[in-house]
Amino acid sequence: MKNNIIFMLIFTFILIIPDFIISYFWNGYYEFTWYRFVREFGATLVIGFILSFAPRKFVVVFTSFLVFISYVAIAHYGYFHAYIMPYELTVLENSDDIKDILYSLTDVKYLLVILVILWILITYIVYIVDKKLNPIKKRFGIFLIIFILLIYPYFINKKQNIYLANFTHFSYMDGLNTIYLALLNINQKVVHKNYKPYKVTKVDEGKPIVIMVMGESLNYKRMHLYGWDINNTPRLDQLKADKNFIFKKAISSSVRTICSVTTFFYNKREPDNMKLLMNNKTNIMKLADENGYDTYWLSMQSDVSLMSKVMSFAKHKKFEWQFKRKYDDSLLNELKKIPFDKKTFIVFHIKSVHSPYKKYVPKEFQIFKGNGREDYYSGIYYNDYLISSIIEYMKNNHKNFVLYFTSDHGEMLGFEDEGGRYGHSQLVWGDTYVPFIYYSDKYHKKLDKKYYNHYMISKMLTRDLGYNIINPNENGKYYINGVQIDGSAGWIEYNIN
Repeated sequence: MKNNIIFMLIFTFILIIPDFIISYFWNGYYEFTWYRFVREFGATLVIGFILSFAPRKFVVVFTSFLVFISYVAIAHYGYFHAYIMPYELTVLENSDDIKDILYSLTDVKYLLVILVILWILITYIVYIVDKKLNPIKKRFGIFLIIFILLIYPYFINKKQNIYLANFTHFSYMDGLNTIYLALLNINQKVVHKNYKPYKVTKVDEGKPIVIMVMGESLNYKRMHLYGWDINNTPRLDQLKADKNFIFKKAISSSVRTICSVTTFFYNKREPDNMKLLMNNKTNIMKLADENGYDTYWLSMQSDVSLMSKVMSFAKHKKFEWQFKRKYDDSLLNELKKIPFDKKTFIVFHIKSVHSPYKKYVPKEFQIFKGNGREDYYSGIYYNDYLISSIIEYMKNNHKNFVLYFTSDHGEMLGFEDEGGRYGHSQLVWGDTYVPFIYYSDKYHKKLDKKYYNHYMISKMLTRDLGYNIINPNENGKYYINGVQIDGSAGWIEYNIN
């Protein structure tokens, strides 16, 4: 039994130590969080202990497989600077795409050589270790491992977003989860149109300071700024007298946070255009990084999952679990810490007005008494304070900045014009109406359209970061995606007139 425990420790070390080593060279590749670490470290120990009882050939093959998928995840990040997603495995059906991938990997050929050598070496080491230790072997070892592999998809399927690859999982877990998620969704796969590639051109060095604030579940129809009869935006109302302040009605790109935020920051117009997410050429954070910006992703959101493909390019990242105060005004304190001694691009991701609405609003801002709608209005009142405070701070302390604000999607509160519906994530117009605010002390824009949308806003934002994006697929139509990033949950097609 002693040697079984020793094998368990060696097995665990082999699987998790690469993530900590890689993080030393690639800042942010793996972010330590107690909750995820304890769960996955404990699971790795259990798997290692059970595996130690299995036959030697099975031990070597299974460990080699886990090391292999771990290194595939690392190699993927080495080239794409993003975590591997289930939909990316669908390209394996297309021989042309496989050729493109293999050609692209030549850019990280030295990393691949190192990983292949390590994989072969570790496979051999595992064989030698198991032979030298000669731990107790029992029949139940192999059957228990197979049983775990068979029941694990059940837990993944219950909350798929949690298991999407991101920087809080060990690499081997990212690889294993990606395979399972791809298999679970294989019957839901849609045939993706082969869109023409976007053209990205650097045109200048960009604006000195660019700030993007992404709100949560904010419906412009319920804001006093836009004519609602509840006085929940007094500070923004006052800013209407400022010639630099522009507010417009807008339409979201999706009805679900991870889908809309990812779509927005990839300048993605077509709901099923998955190649765009794989090549990263239109990733706004990546473009800002390449243009010499000091990049920040500061978020009070805890769900990083698919959005990790966007935020992975940020030099500085901070998330909800890393803040002592769990309210959005913590982001204001972070803003005041930023030196602005070079070109700076900041993304703030707000949590309020997510449901339950009252939970994410400090008591001093809960001025509308009641339940449901009143709590939502208090959340808007809190957003009013946050956005106006960011604007006022920048006005008083910095020059030559631009600020964008919109929300990931809207929210329905059961009104007649919403068909009596509540919440979001329903593919209907009611949860697509979002605000769009633009403010700059110097760089004025002529925004004369009645409506804008995420796609238009993201292209404007990208232009202020120094890049022009030409999409040859544009034909005057726009889309609102459902709850799946690949369009498999349907979409709404519309024109802006």
